[in-house]
Amino acid sequence: MVNLAFPVPERIPGRLITEPQHVYFLKQHLANLCGLRGSQKFPGSQPVTFSHKSLELLETEETKTNDNFDFDKHYWVCEKSDGVRVMVLIVVKGGPQGPVQEVYFIDRKDEFFLIDNITFPHYDNPNRLLKDTILDGELVIDVDPKTGHQQLRFLAFDCIVWEAMNLMMRPLMNRYGRLKDWVISPLKRLLVAQPQLRERMPFDVQLKSMELAYGIDKVLNHDLPKLTHGNDGLIFTSATAPYRIGTDPKMYTCPTLLQTSPRRSMLTVGLLCRMKWKPPSENSIDFRLELRFPPLSDDPTEADFYAKPLFVLMMNCGKEGEQFFDTLEMSDQEWTERKEKREQLDNRVVEVVWDAPRNTWKILRFRDDKRNGNYRTVVFAIMDSIRDGVEALDLSKRSARIRKAWKARAQGQSTHHPAGNKSPPTRPPQQQQQQQQQDWNPKSPSLKSPTRRNSKPSSSKSPPRSRQPNLAPPPPTSGQPHSSNSNPPPPPPPDTAPLNVLGGNPRTKGKKKKFTLAHGGTVAATMKRI
Repeated sequence: MVNLAFPVPERIPGRLITEPQHVYFLKQHLANLCGLRGSQKFPGSQPVTFSHKSLELLETEETKTNDNFDFDKHYWVCEKSDGVRVMVLIVVKGGPQGPVQEVYFIDRKDEFFLIDNITFPHYDNPNRLLKDTILDGELVIDVDPKTGHQQLRFLAFDCIVWEAMNLMMRPLMNRYGRLKDWVISPLKRLLVAQPQLRERMPFDVQLKSMELAYGIDKVLNHDLPKLTHGNDGLIFTSATAPYRIGTDPKMYTCPTLLQTSPRRSMLTVGLLCRMKWKPPSENSIDFRLELRFPPLSDDPTEADFYAKPLFVLMMNCGKEGEQFFDTLEMSDQEWTERKEKREQLDNRVVEVVWDAPRNTWKILRFRDDKRNGNYRTVVFAIMDSIRDGVEALDLSKRSARIRKAWKARAQGQSTHHPAGNKSPPTRPPQQQQQQQQQDWNPKSPSLKSPTRRNSKPSSSKSPPRSRQPNLAPPPPTSGQPHSSNSNPPPPPPPDTAPLNVLGGNPRTKGKKKKFTLAHGGTVAATMKRI
């Protein structure tokens, strides 16, 4: 089912930014646009592992996290491309000959790559430059089945900031529509008017297609066989959920929801925004590989680097460092071949799959695009999926029931199709106009680079006794809001105030209240100050 036979980009195009002051400013600017105070981490959303509970969620498309929250949702589905996850940062800075647009790729190592020969125009004027915009997507290599020609392509599937307007709290159906109408379509019109620009572009840009959740059969049996790039499963995304940073499926903390109190109050909401499906036998986990060589027979204080080492998988535990997870077996022949290739193995992130006949882990590929392996909660979830996962046949069998339930709910209610929004407003908000007058200068002399802090190493725990650790799965996850209107509602105009889901009095403490969401529906919440 999963097809990894196609090539994957070996490197990200563009020039790697290494100047500390420039990198620091880019990270600060990215964090400010995303509303991440004091954080400089990769802001991309990461899916959680698909399970049988996820299958039930697709059918009901409704979930309750606890007594405090009651969210329902619609899901979209798309193929999970086998490529390199990147985000795009588009900025404009002042120059001696006028404004200059700069486009950067951001990888999961938080590295920035400046891309030349590509321009994103503004929707209302091709001569005006798009600025302060962040896109989410992946780089793939499409191979022409007839000629074998390889085309590097960026598949965009989300827009979390547009013209300095943070869209992260908007539902996906609005963000996807703005991505289509305000970013991708203007670029296509520009390339039609000036085809010479396409010839100089280092990669192609396309909008990733989405289907309603009950279109699983179409994606599995029609779309996947026609793909010209690698596939790594399916992605289910809530059409009515906000954009969620990180991978923790249990909690989502929204520090920007309460804006009327000088004190920091937060709403913590259980969400399940994005789910990643793979056949259980093909589910993989990322670890850091560590080689441990035996000591020399005549000098136990020195390692014997000519001997075959122990291949140790280290699990990412965040601030606690790394812990021993398990070992993998490598045949003598494979070890000899890798030595002859002088292939670096130690201290690399590897993607491994469970080899049931051999009762061990097997290296699938190296993940040099990642700085760390999967976090432990993700590891536990994938382990649970490997032991009791959902097969493709199960998805196909349930698609009819998902469609029937969806149609029953949709009668007289809103359907959230993956379509574009109405035309954007003819003018940017006043706040944006003020921001556009400020030049973006990545080399401001008043900016100082931060000092680097060294993390403290943590000791590894003892290895488990069994070959396959008996890891407990994480607590059950929960769902997210669902809206109900006949057509996708138009996006809120950019000149509206930032979305305040809760409203009301932020000083309310320990009381359960009901609030109306901006895009429809209600949320019951118990206020708690953190």
